[in-house]
Amino acid sequence: AMANTNALQLFEEKEKKKSSWESLRSSMEKTLRLERSPNRIECLDISNTSGKQAVGSLVSFVSGEPDKSRWRHYKIRTIDSPDDYTMMREVLQRRLRRGIEEDNLPDLFVVDGGKGQLGMALSVASELGITDVVDWIGIAKEKHDEGEKLYKPHRKNPILLPAHNPIILYLMRIRDESHRYGITFHRKLRNKYTLASELDNIPGIGTAKKKELLKHIGSLRRIKDASVDDLLEVRGIGNELAREIFSYFNPPA
Repeated sequence: AMANTNALQLFEEKEKKKSSWESLRSSMEKTLRLERSPNRIECLDISNTSGKQAVGSLVSFVSGEPDKSRWRHYKIRTIDSPDDYTMMREVLQRRLRRGIEEDNLPDLFVVDGGKGQLGMALSVASELGITDVVDWIGIAKEKHDEGEKLYKPHRKNPILLPAHNPIILYLMRIRDESHRYGITFHRKLRNKYTLASELDNIPGIGTAKKKELLKHIGSLRRIKDASVDDLLEVRGIGNELAREIFSYFNPPA
Protein backbone atom coordinates (compact mmCIF):
# COMPACT_ATOMS: atom_id res chain seq x y z
CA ALA A 1 0.00 0.00 0.00
CA MET A 2 2.86 2.35 0.86
CA ALA A 3 4.61 1.55 -2.44
CA ASN A 4 1.40 2.21 -4.36
CA THR A 5 0.88 5.51 -2.56
CA ASN A 6 4.46 6.63 -3.27
CA ALA A 7 4.21 5.60 -6.92
CA LEU A 8 0.92 7.45 -7.35
CA GLN A 9 2.41 10.58 -5.79
CA LEU A 10 5.46 10.35 -8.08
CA PHE A 11 3.34 10.01 -11.21
CA GLU A 12 1.15 12.92 -10.11
CA GLU A 13 4.22 15.12 -9.57
CA LYS A 14 5.61 14.18 -12.99
CA GLU A 15 2.29 14.89 -14.66
CA LYS A 16 2.02 18.22 -12.86
CA LYS A 17 5.56 19.19 -13.91
CA LYS A 18 4.87 18.16 -17.51
CA SER A 19 1.65 20.14 -17.61
CA SER A 20 3.37 23.17 -16.09
CA TRP A 21 6.16 23.04 -18.68
CA GLU A 22 3.74 22.70 -21.60
CA SER A 23 1.86 25.76 -20.38
CA LEU A 24 5.09 27.75 -20.01
CA ARG A 25 6.39 26.62 -23.39
CA SER A 26 3.17 27.64 -25.12
CA SER A 27 3.23 31.01 -23.35
CA MET A 28 6.84 31.61 -24.41
CA GLU A 29 6.03 30.83 -28.05
CA LYS A 30 3.16 33.32 -28.13
CA THR A 31 4.60 36.10 -25.95
CA LEU A 32 8.09 36.08 -27.49
CA ARG A 33 6.79 35.31 -30.99
CA LEU A 34 9.17 32.39 -31.46
CA GLU A 35 9.44 30.54 -34.74
CA ARG A 36 9.86 27.16 -33.08
CA SER A 37 8.87 25.49 -29.83
CA PRO A 38 11.60 26.20 -27.22
CA ASN A 39 12.01 22.62 -26.00
CA ARG A 40 15.78 22.99 -25.80
CA ILE A 41 17.30 26.26 -24.65
CA GLU A 42 21.00 27.12 -24.32
CA CYS A 43 22.72 30.12 -22.72
CA LEU A 44 26.33 31.30 -22.75
CA ASP A 45 28.26 33.21 -20.08
CA ILE A 46 31.80 34.62 -20.23
CA SER A 47 33.90 34.79 -17.04
CA ASN A 48 37.36 36.34 -16.74
CA THR A 49 39.61 38.52 -14.59
CA SER A 50 40.92 41.35 -16.77
CA GLY A 51 40.97 38.88 -19.64
CA LYS A 52 42.95 36.24 -17.72
CA GLN A 53 41.77 32.65 -17.10
CA ALA A 54 38.84 33.45 -19.39
CA VAL A 55 36.22 30.79 -19.84
CA GLY A 56 32.93 30.46 -21.69
CA SER A 57 30.21 28.43 -19.98
CA LEU A 58 27.30 26.92 -21.85
CA VAL A 59 24.23 25.49 -20.10
CA SER A 60 21.37 23.59 -21.68
CA PHE A 61 17.77 23.16 -20.50
CA VAL A 62 15.40 20.61 -22.02
CA SER A 63 11.65 20.61 -21.35
CA GLY A 64 12.12 23.08 -18.52
CA GLU A 65 14.86 21.19 -16.68
CA PRO A 66 18.70 21.34 -16.72
CA ASP A 67 20.29 18.83 -19.11
CA LYS A 68 23.76 18.73 -17.55
CA SER A 69 25.04 16.14 -20.01
CA ARG A 70 25.16 19.01 -22.53
CA TRP A 71 26.80 21.61 -20.25
CA ARG A 72 30.24 22.68 -21.47
CA HIS A 73 33.20 24.85 -20.50
CA TYR A 74 35.31 26.54 -23.17
CA LYS A 75 38.77 27.91 -22.41
CA ILE A 76 39.28 31.08 -24.45
CA ARG A 77 42.09 30.56 -26.98
CA THR A 78 42.23 33.66 -29.16
CA ILE A 79 42.56 36.57 -26.72
CA ASP A 80 43.87 37.35 -23.23
CA SER A 81 42.64 40.93 -22.87
CA PRO A 82 39.28 42.00 -21.36
CA ASP A 83 37.12 41.90 -24.51
CA ASP A 84 33.89 40.05 -23.77
CA TYR A 85 32.58 40.51 -27.32
CA THR A 86 35.57 38.78 -28.92
CA MET A 87 35.47 36.01 -26.32
CA MET A 88 31.76 35.45 -26.89
CA ARG A 89 32.31 35.39 -30.65
CA GLU A 90 35.00 32.70 -30.29
CA VAL A 91 32.85 30.45 -28.08
CA LEU A 92 29.75 30.89 -30.24
CA GLN A 93 31.70 29.98 -33.36
CA ARG A 94 33.05 26.83 -31.72
CA ARG A 95 29.66 25.80 -30.32
CA LEU A 96 27.60 26.54 -33.42
CA ARG A 97 30.03 25.03 -35.92
CA ARG A 98 30.01 21.81 -33.98
CA GLY A 99 26.24 21.97 -33.68
CA ILE A 100 25.94 22.27 -37.45
CA GLU A 101 28.31 19.34 -38.01
CA GLU A 102 26.45 17.13 -35.54
CA ASP A 103 22.94 18.45 -36.31
CA ASN A 104 22.80 19.40 -32.65
CA LEU A 105 21.52 22.98 -32.34
CA PRO A 106 19.12 24.33 -29.68
CA ASP A 107 15.67 25.68 -30.43
CA LEU A 108 16.34 28.92 -28.56
CA PHE A 109 19.67 30.55 -27.71
CA VAL A 110 19.63 33.03 -24.83
CA VAL A 111 22.34 35.70 -24.96
CA ASP A 112 23.37 37.28 -21.66
CA GLY A 113 23.26 40.94 -22.66
CA GLY A 114 21.39 43.59 -24.58
CA LYS A 115 21.39 44.79 -28.17
CA GLY A 116 25.17 44.75 -28.55
CA GLN A 117 25.66 41.17 -27.41
CA LEU A 118 22.62 39.96 -29.33
CA GLY A 119 23.84 41.70 -32.49
CA MET A 120 27.24 40.08 -32.17
CA ALA A 121 25.65 36.64 -31.72
CA LEU A 122 23.46 37.19 -34.77
CA SER A 123 26.50 38.15 -36.86
CA VAL A 124 28.10 34.79 -35.99
CA ALA A 125 24.86 32.99 -36.84
CA SER A 126 24.70 34.88 -40.15
CA GLU A 127 28.29 33.92 -41.02
CA LEU A 128 27.38 30.28 -40.41
CA GLY A 129 24.06 30.50 -42.23
CA ILE A 130 21.85 29.56 -39.28
CA THR A 131 20.14 32.86 -38.44
CA ASP A 132 16.71 31.34 -39.14
CA VAL A 133 17.52 27.88 -37.80
CA VAL A 134 17.65 28.96 -34.15
CA ASP A 135 15.56 31.53 -32.25
CA TRP A 136 17.62 34.23 -30.51
CA ILE A 137 16.89 36.43 -27.54
CA GLY A 138 18.95 38.69 -25.28
CA ILE A 139 18.29 39.20 -21.58
CA ALA A 140 19.78 42.17 -19.77
CA LYS A 141 19.29 44.22 -16.65
CA GLU A 142 19.99 47.80 -17.70
CA LYS A 143 21.91 50.13 -15.40
CA HIS A 144 19.85 52.46 -13.22
CA ASP A 145 16.77 50.53 -14.18
CA GLU A 146 14.74 47.90 -12.40
CA GLY A 147 13.81 44.60 -13.97
CA GLU A 148 15.06 42.55 -16.89
CA LYS A 149 14.62 43.47 -20.53
CA LEU A 150 14.32 40.98 -23.36
CA TYR A 151 15.73 41.83 -26.77
CA LYS A 152 14.71 40.19 -30.02
CA PRO A 153 16.30 40.41 -33.49
CA HIS A 154 14.90 43.14 -35.76
CA ARG A 155 12.90 44.67 -32.92
CA LYS A 156 13.76 48.20 -31.83
CA ASN A 157 12.27 48.20 -28.34
CA PRO A 158 12.81 45.52 -25.67
CA ILE A 159 10.06 43.25 -24.42
CA LEU A 160 9.12 44.23 -20.87
CA LEU A 161 7.42 41.62 -18.68
CA PRO A 162 6.31 41.89 -15.05
CA ALA A 163 8.96 40.75 -12.56
CA HIS A 164 6.79 37.81 -11.44
CA ASN A 165 6.03 36.58 -14.97
CA PRO A 166 6.96 32.86 -15.33
CA ILE A 167 8.70 33.50 -18.66
CA ILE A 168 11.14 36.08 -17.30
CA LEU A 169 11.72 34.01 -14.16
CA TYR A 170 12.57 30.96 -16.27
CA LEU A 171 14.96 32.84 -18.56
CA MET A 172 16.61 34.46 -15.55
CA ARG A 173 17.08 31.03 -14.01
CA ILE A 174 18.84 29.79 -17.15
CA ARG A 175 21.01 32.93 -17.35
CA ASP A 176 21.92 32.70 -13.65
CA GLU A 177 22.84 29.02 -13.98
CA SER A 178 25.21 29.81 -16.85
CA HIS A 179 26.80 32.54 -14.73
CA ARG A 180 27.18 30.28 -11.68
CA TYR A 181 28.56 27.45 -13.80
CA GLY A 182 31.09 29.83 -15.35
CA ILE A 183 32.17 31.50 -12.11
CA THR A 184 32.80 28.12 -10.44
CA PHE A 185 35.10 26.93 -13.23
CA HIS A 186 36.81 30.31 -13.59
CA ARG A 187 37.58 30.32 -9.86
CA LYS A 188 39.24 26.91 -10.18
CA LEU A 189 41.40 28.13 -13.06
CA ARG A 190 42.32 31.31 -11.19
CA ASN A 191 43.30 29.41 -8.03
CA LYS A 192 45.35 26.96 -10.06
CA TYR A 193 47.12 29.84 -11.82
CA THR A 194 47.78 31.63 -8.52
CA LEU A 195 49.28 28.49 -7.02
CA ALA A 196 51.50 27.90 -10.04
CA SER A 197 52.69 31.50 -10.29
CA GLU A 198 53.60 31.71 -6.58
CA LEU A 199 55.47 28.42 -6.52
CA ASP A 200 57.27 29.18 -9.78
CA ASN A 201 59.21 31.84 -7.90
CA ILE A 202 60.84 29.23 -5.66
CA PRO A 203 64.04 27.65 -7.10
CA GLY A 204 63.91 23.88 -7.37
CA ILE A 205 60.14 23.53 -7.85
CA GLY A 206 58.99 22.22 -11.21
CA THR A 207 55.70 20.89 -12.54
CA ALA A 208 55.96 17.52 -10.79
CA LYS A 209 56.73 18.99 -7.36
CA LYS A 210 53.93 21.56 -7.71
CA LYS A 211 51.48 18.75 -8.39
CA GLU A 212 52.73 16.76 -5.40
CA LEU A 213 52.47 19.79 -3.10
CA LEU A 214 48.92 20.49 -4.22
CA LYS A 215 47.93 16.84 -4.05
CA HIS A 216 49.36 16.26 -0.57
CA ILE A 217 48.70 19.61 1.15
CA GLY A 218 45.66 20.76 -0.80
CA SER A 219 45.87 24.49 -1.47
CA LEU A 220 48.23 27.46 -1.68
CA ARG A 221 46.97 28.79 1.65
CA ARG A 222 47.82 25.49 3.36
CA ILE A 223 51.24 25.38 1.70
CA LYS A 224 51.90 28.88 3.02
CA ASP A 225 50.92 27.76 6.52
CA ALA A 226 52.79 24.44 6.37
CA SER A 227 55.73 23.75 8.66
CA VAL A 228 59.02 22.28 7.46
CA ASP A 229 57.95 18.90 8.84
CA ASP A 230 54.65 19.13 6.91
CA LEU A 231 56.53 19.88 3.69
CA LEU A 232 58.94 16.98 4.25
CA GLU A 233 55.97 14.60 4.09
CA VAL A 234 55.44 15.52 0.43
CA ARG A 235 57.04 13.09 -2.00
CA GLY A 236 60.10 14.55 -3.72
CA ILE A 237 60.55 17.40 -1.20
CA GLY A 238 63.86 17.08 0.63
CA ASN A 239 65.10 18.92 3.69
CA GLU A 240 66.79 21.75 1.76
CA LEU A 241 63.80 22.40 -0.51
CA ALA A 242 61.35 22.19 2.39
CA ARG A 243 63.30 24.91 4.19
CA GLU A 244 63.45 26.94 0.97
CA ILE A 245 59.65 26.80 0.60
CA PHE A 246 59.09 27.61 4.26
CA SER A 247 61.50 30.57 4.13
CA TYR A 248 59.84 31.92 0.99
CA PHE A 249 56.42 32.11 2.65
CA ASN A 250 57.77 32.98 6.10
CA PRO A 251 60.61 35.46 5.55
CA PRO A 252 62.51 36.55 8.65
CA ALA A 253 61.42 39.86 10.13
